[in-house]
Amino acid sequence: MKKTLFFVSSILILAALACSFSVSTANIAGAKMAHDSEGNDPTTVFAQDETFYAVVDLANAPDDTKVKSVWTAVEADGVDPNSLIDEVETTSSDAQLYFELSNDEKMWPVGKYKVDLFLNDELDRTLEFEVEGAVAAAPEPEPTATPTEEPEPEPTVEPTPTEEAQASSAGDSLGSDSSTGDSPPSKASEEEETEPVALSLQPEPYVHPSGAFSFALPEGWEVTNEGDFSAAAGDDNSIVGAEFFNADLVYDETMMQTFIELYLDNFILSGEYEVLSQEEQPDGSMYVAVTSESSKGAGIDSDFFFEQRDTIVFIFYFSTFIYDEIQPTWNEIIASYAVDPDAALAVAPATTPTLAPTLPPPP
Repeated sequence: MKKTLFFVSSILILAALACSFSVSTANIAGAKMAHDSEGNDPTTVFAQDETFYAVVDLANAPDDTKVKSVWTAVEADGVDPNSLIDEVETTSSDAQLYFELSNDEKMWPVGKYKVDLFLNDELDRTLEFEVEGAVAAAPEPEPTATPTEEPEPEPTVEPTPTEEAQASSAGDSLGSDSSTGDSPPSKASEEEETEPVALSLQPEPYVHPSGAFSFALPEGWEVTNEGDFSAAAGDDNSIVGAEFFNADLVYDETMMQTFIELYLDNFILSGEYEVLSQEEQPDGSMYVAVTSESSKGAGIDSDFFFEQRDTIVFIFYFSTFIYDEIQPTWNEIIASYAVDPDAALAVAPATTPTLAPTLPPPP
């Protein structure tokens, strides 16, 4: 059952007295709720720890004019509806009066209140007001996992064994994808208002002089580096490349992982990078996504594919400053990538087997 929780102090003070009065009927010329006793800050909303002020202008009043305030909690938390809080009566002539009501030991319950003003025992008017609690900070919504946009599956292309590793990146090392036909996990922002569109590809794909690998190039991209076992091409924002070498033995899982780490350490010029993901692909190749920074602090996203056929290790890579924008084009380059293991073995014959992963020369 609700109960009243008020410990009030009610005060009436004559703020200003008139020097004379008229014999005409006394009246309340004006009344308002306020934050202050002078009525300079009128309000109808109070905080729980505030004092209520009802400011009354009494006019044409003989000396024996009676004014009474009756305070009521109309609908407040934990309080019976229309609970009487307090009442105060005074006798006055023309004056500005204010009735002050404070809750000495408690906070005012949140809810609706009123004060009835009586003139000579007759209800003249009612002032309604509210008490509001502190506004609680809205809980932050838990982040909703956004499903990763999966690129359309591309036809699987078997990578071709290649020869002694020779890094083919130019300038800042940019990340790249592997030689498999599977598209890498999408890094593209799904909040883009406009979906990026793949660039137009050149009529004929690039074919390495050895015949060991080939891949399509977008219009305007040029070959920037070409060696016996590697090649790279790109523009000012992106670079794609492939390379191969003969490891002289078949790497087990541990050795391949060691080689991948050595390769990335050697490929990223800054020496600092973060592996975002590493996943084995259906054809057995290993996809690695890496992020790093250029010497000028620009962000670089890179994709690599590592695989081995017999003793030949292949690396297919892509690095860019604009991954989200260029990803559709990169997916098409992946789909076009093809290798010829026999051609790779012809230019990179097996030699004396080694017992550890081969570290490629620095790019």
